[in-house]
Amino acid sequence: MGILFLGGVLCAALAFASIMLLSARFQSGMDFLVVQSNTQGQDFYSLFKSSEYLSKVLSEAIYSERFIDAVVETGKINGQFLPANKKERIDEWRKMVEVQKNLELGVLSVTVKSDNDRDASRVMNAISEVLIEKNSLFRSGDEKSVEIRVLSGPIIEATPTMKKILLAVGGGFLSGILLAGVLVLLRHMRHLDPRFVLENMPLDLRP
Repeated sequence: MGILFLGGVLCAALAFASIMLLSARFQSGMDFLVVQSNTQGQDFYSLFKSSEYLSKVLSEAIYSERFIDAVVETGKINGQFLPANKKERIDEWRKMVEVQKNLELGVLSVTVKSDNDRDASRVMNAISEVLIEKNSLFRSGDEKSVEIRVLSGPIIEATPTMKKILLAVGGGFLSGILLAGVLVLLRHMRHLDPRFVLENMPLDLRP
């Protein structure tokens, strides 16, 4: 029992150290609502499916190179804050920006992570400007057919949050107990007397 607890504590400590060292120090978050402006002649189901489609398109567009260029073009951030190489640029952007979507409601939740709260705020403001004023660049239809409204934010908070820390530590503790239990079981099986194993083996499986 002591070995299981020790294994849990060690893995929990490792999980805590990892999340504290690898997580960005700050994050800025905003929620956006995707709304269709021209709804004449459309039934509820058509509006729902259209909103779902537009939310999905815009959530994927945020990770595109064209969107990154549009963010830089706002002038709110330095164009050199990301690597010059295209692949590295997109990879770094994906690490910095996280998008969660509620397709049923047409809501996009965008989070920007950074070690500097001002940088997180600047990038978030630039993303907001592109989504609200230039969303037609990333979808079909005229400029006035879709409206992006801010539901909440920007909200800046220190990270990792207590919820993430508790989840990481709890997950690490349970994983440690499981791993320690497997090791104890394997060690016990190695020391089993072969005669005991043979005597308790089903008759049809005995050599």
